[in-house]
Amino acid sequence: MKTHNLQIICLAILLWGLSNHMQAQETAMNYKDLQAYLPTSINGYESGDIDGQSMNMSGMSFSTAEIEFKNSDGKYIRITLMDYSAAMGLYQAATAMWALGMSFEDDESIAKSVQWEEKIVGWEEYRKIDKEAKLALGIGNRFFLSIEASEQSNMDLVKSIAKKMDLTGLSNK
Repeated sequence: MKTHNLQIICLAILLWGLSNHMQAQETAMNYKDLQAYLPTSINGYESGDIDGQSMNMSGMSFSTAEIEFKNSDGKYIRITLMDYSAAMGLYQAATAMWALGMSFEDDESIAKSVQWEEKIVGWEEYRKIDKEAKLALGIGNRFFLSIEASEQSNMDLVKSIAKKMDLTGLSNK
């Protein structure tokens, strides 16, 4: 019984400490403001509706903005931008492995860590069988960008989309 009480006390102290740490952080950008960083057009594709949401609770907040593009052949590009400003634990869990310079290849896929800019690191993955390209970038220790494209022969399209976005502006927020 004493061990159970000690665990409860330790958990309460941990949660209190996390709560105080999170309260010191600023609130995540509103999803409408995040949407302004998404591309509105991609050559050869039609844009769908821009979607998004913001979530706030007891010292923690995050926001997401998303858009999907499709072409006449059924190919798609999905772009998601998230602000984890006041949910640093979630952000760190998503980006922890990228700093290790990891790479992987087999008959089905190739993946590797990428250093995009000074405050932008990420992970790129090309699934050879599915012909799906994915780029995930951590921006300024706050934002997370994911770009996925179907029916691709390499990573060029997803990288070109990211290069056209104002990622430097986000990294300075």
